[in-house]
Amino acid sequence: MGNKREISKRKRKNARLYPIYKMFSWDLLCFYSIEFLFYTKTKGVTASQVLIINAFYVLFKILMQVPAVTIVDMLGRRKGIIIGNILLAIYLVVLIIAPGMIGVIIADFICALGFDMKLIAETNLLYDSVSTNGGEGLYLNLDSKGGSWYHWLNGMVCLTAGYLFVYNNYLPILVCLGFVIVSLVLSFGFKDIYSVKEIEKKNIGQVLKEYSGDLKQAFKFIRNSNRMRSYIIFGAIFYGSIKMIETYRNALLVSKGIPEEQFSMILAVLMFIAGIAVILSKKIHRKFRNKTLTVLSLSHVGACIVIGLVANIAPNELAIPIILLMCIVIRVSSAIWGILEYKYLKNFSTNENRNKITSTYEIIGGIVTSTMAVLASLLLERVGINAAFLIVSLVVLIAIILALDYMRTRMGLKPNEYSKEDLEMEESVTKS
Repeated sequence: MGNKREISKRKRKNARLYPIYKMFSWDLLCFYSIEFLFYTKTKGVTASQVLIINAFYVLFKILMQVPAVTIVDMLGRRKGIIIGNILLAIYLVVLIIAPGMIGVIIADFICALGFDMKLIAETNLLYDSVSTNGGEGLYLNLDSKGGSWYHWLNGMVCLTAGYLFVYNNYLPILVCLGFVIVSLVLSFGFKDIYSVKEIEKKNIGQVLKEYSGDLKQAFKFIRNSNRMRSYIIFGAIFYGSIKMIETYRNALLVSKGIPEEQFSMILAVLMFIAGIAVILSKKIHRKFRNKTLTVLSLSHVGACIVIGLVANIAPNELAIPIILLMCIVIRVSSAIWGILEYKYLKNFSTNENRNKITSTYEIIGGIVTSTMAVLASLLLERVGINAAFLIVSLVVLIAIILALDYMRTRMGLKPNEYSKEDLEMEESVTKS
């Protein structure tokens, strides 16, 4: 794709644009602070049904993995980002128009494909743009900078989201749509670094067959790589618990009688704090190094257990301040994990298999997350939010401890302690 000077120019342009782009596009701005309220009050969905909706969304993300990888590899990472943002805009329009739980599920189908394409294309485009000349550190710097800007911007707009919701339930969704359009405009400024893979004279069946084979190879590599396998097991459990606890947290806050405006402001403050945490992610990673994932996961689940305990035994006057304090711990740990999660994954893959490894990781994580969401929904229906929060937190603690113990002898080892497959992959990653 042109000479080295042109490639270097494209890399610099992508690197400069990426933090600004991520500030607007990492996730849906002005949405998540009122999402639970929008579903339960505007669409008439119960808290347990929200978990079912989340499970459908995760399943859709699994189903859309192969089409997303296919489209991104056929069209290039730049066009994949553009199409992904267009799909998110369509998702929000459908969410406004379509009624009830079924309408939300239909909208989530579109959203899943959009985010799958964005996830595959965005992180890999950045990694392509910084993969030489100390790129590993630059990747984390640029990604965390954009992530922190996103949290701050999201925190600012979410401060008013609750008031907008009270005035008109659909106003925050329209504001979110405006930010998606900004993301779409910015995405046109990216440039592909590697040449687009040409797929000619093949029908869709042949394309799907080829990529199914690629995914099988990725699964085979994961099965043979102790390091990759242990990381994916941990990542799937931790990510699944984060998504499940988010819904439980929202249901718990609402059950404690927190008004809609205050509900939105609480989530906005948590987003501001997450922005600060993202800035500190590199320092935290340097401080704890091989213990980083242990610190993040155990602090997260520990805070969840405290919330579960006080929600069950303490009066609201005492419980609410403690719950809010523990929500800060949870939000900090999940925000830092959001930055480090794909950094680790990229370190274990090459340019040739990076899309496939990312996709496979999402599939495995999606299966675990959707299963956890369904079980959490069934539990919530039977025992109520207070007891369910505590039970889920204790189960997650056991799962995290087992995953960390499994990972302990397979990650963060000395070079001579790794398997042949892991050493060969390390050499390939260094060259890519």
